[in-house]
Amino acid sequence: MNFNYFEHFTLTLICLSIFVGGIVKGSVGIGMSMFSVPIIAFVLPPTKAMMLLCFPVILTNLIQMNVKQAISNNRFLLMFLMLFIGILIGGKLILELNFQAISIIIALTIIFFTSINFFGLNLKNINKKNEKILSVIIGFFSGILGGLSTFYAPPIITFLVSLNLEKECFIRTTATMYFLASIPLYSSLIYHGLGNFYDLLISFFLSAPALIGQYFGTKIRMKLSNEIFKKTVLSILIIIGFSLLIKNL
Repeated sequence: MNFNYFEHFTLTLICLSIFVGGIVKGSVGIGMSMFSVPIIAFVLPPTKAMMLLCFPVILTNLIQMNVKQAISNNRFLLMFLMLFIGILIGGKLILELNFQAISIIIALTIIFFTSINFFGLNLKNINKKNEKILSVIIGFFSGILGGLSTFYAPPIITFLVSLNLEKECFIRTTATMYFLASIPLYSSLIYHGLGNFYDLLISFFLSAPALIGQYFGTKIRMKLSNEIFKKTVLSILIIIGFSLLIKNL
């Protein structure tokens, strides 16, 4: 086991980043991995940071997805299916790219999609056929990105925001996405030797700060209007995007 896990500063940083990531997750339904992984990556390898988020991601999204409603709603089923396939393909490519290149790709993707939304892209009047086609394309592209880096969410989130989904519907949809995508994603990391039993064990215990943070974040969300909620989501995305880009240039 890597004894860096037991260094006080490293442990404190990891726990705090996941706790705050949980608050962000509870508040806007996204942001745990996007917030916590780059911070943890300052003290641990990026793949290790990804693996430590395994159980926090699975459990927080299981809570938010509202299983009964998520299963009964098939509006984004094809998008989730293509996301799953894309992650499996992207996972095969992860060993062929360096992490700096992956991080820059992630940052530029976040900035591009978020900026478009900030400038008024709105798909609320798109017809169902075109929505299905666009969701399939975005789902597959996001899956490839996710297999390479675990950052599959930005394009899908921007797409969902542009559809003007009601706040709680957005939360359930993104939680379902994260939960379903986590299965091939973490399986792929373990299969390719980028995670092990000790990572999973530590990840399990890190669920505690994530769930506590999510509890407080949910309290905050209940007080947000749909418009403030949308702007908060976009603001978080673009801050993360520019931070990640600056770090890797």
